[in-house]
Amino acid sequence: MTLPRYAELHALSNFTFLRGASHPEELVETAVALGYEALAITDECSMSGVVRAHMAAKDCGLRKLIIGSELRLRSGRKLVVLAKNKTGYAALCRLITAARRAADKGHYELTRPAFEEGLPGCVAIWVPDEQYTLDVEDHWIRETFRDRLWIAVELLADGRQREQLTRLRETGKRLHLPLVACGDVHMHRRSRRVLQDSVTAIRERVSIDQAGYLLYPNGERHLRPLEILQRVYPADLLAESVQIAELMNFSLDEIRYEYPDEIVPDGISTTAYLRQLTEEGMRRRWPCGVPDKVIRLVEHELQLISDLEYEAYFLTVYDIVAFARSRGILCQGRGSAANSAVCFCLGITEVDPERMEMLVERFIS
Repeated sequence: MTLPRYAELHALSNFTFLRGASHPEELVETAVALGYEALAITDECSMSGVVRAHMAAKDCGLRKLIIGSELRLRSGRKLVVLAKNKTGYAALCRLITAARRAADKGHYELTRPAFEEGLPGCVAIWVPDEQYTLDVEDHWIRETFRDRLWIAVELLADGRQREQLTRLRETGKRLHLPLVACGDVHMHRRSRRVLQDSVTAIRERVSIDQAGYLLYPNGERHLRPLEILQRVYPADLLAESVQIAELMNFSLDEIRYEYPDEIVPDGISTTAYLRQLTEEGMRRRWPCGVPDKVIRLVEHELQLISDLEYEAYFLTVYDIVAFARSRGILCQGRGSAANSAVCFCLGITEVDPERMEMLVERFIS
C-alpha cells in the first residue's frame, strides 16, 4: 500500500509553556523519521522555539520547516497562522509583539483591530471549537484572509471522528472554506503523555488525580505514523496539508540583523569611524602615551573586526553605552567583552589591556 504524503501544520513545542511536552529538536527529528513532507512549529503567540527547530531541521535533513504560531482571539476563536515568506514572518512577529504588549506579562490579547494590516504573506488555519462554526461577529476572519484561510480537521480518536468530519465538511461548504488535516501536536511521541498530563495539572494548579477532564482523554496529540494517518483521515485532507506546505517558502536563513545607519556619520565608512573612535579612546585612556603592547593589540583587533565585518556591531554597542552614560544610567560590558582592547578604548568595558592578557577571539566567538 502506498503511504500518503503529509505535512504537520499545527505543532506545539515545550516553548508553549505548560502545554507542549517535547523539545523542538525532538519534534523535528521525529518528523524526519516518520517521513513527513514538512513540519510547522506553531507555539502559542511565540517564536521562541523556531531557532532550535531551524538548527535541528538543517542537521536532520527535514524536507521543510514551516514557521508559524497558534493564536487565540479574545472571542475564543483559535487560529494557526503560518508565514509563507519573509514578509509574512515580519507581519506575524509584529502581531505577536503587539499582542504581548497589550496584556500583562505571560499573557496576550488579540482582537479584530490587530489584524487590520491583513497579515500579508501569511495563511491561516481556523481550529474550530465544538460548535464547528463562526459566529457572525467572527466573520471578519474569513474576510481578512479570504483565499488564505482553511479549516483544521483534527481527528484524535475520541469517538466522535465521524460526526466531527461530517459537521466540518458541512461547515466548509457553508463558509466556502477548504479543509485540511492537522494533528494538534503537543508531543513528539505518545510516551510523553505522562509529562503532558503533568504540565497540564501544573498549569491548572491541581494534582493529576484531581485534573479529571482537564487532561486530554488519550495520547493522540503526538506525531503519528503515516500508516495511522492514512486510516484516520480522508486522502484529500492529507493531500491538502502538503499543498499548503508547498506554499511556504520562508527560512530563517533569509534574515540577518540589520544594524542602524544612524550610528555612522555621513561620508565615512564603518571601518574608518570605528578606528576614529578607538583612537580617540586610546588617547583619552592614556593621555601620556599609548603603550606599544596596547597599540599592537588594538591593531590586531581592528583587523579581525574588519575581516569579519563586525564594525557595525561594535558601533551599535558603543552608541547604546554612550546614550546610557548621557542619561546617567549605570552600564558596563561584562563577561567575554572584557577580553577586548577596542571595547576598553570605546568605554564599553573597564578592564585595562595594559595590565591584563586579552584574547579578543574568545569574545568574538
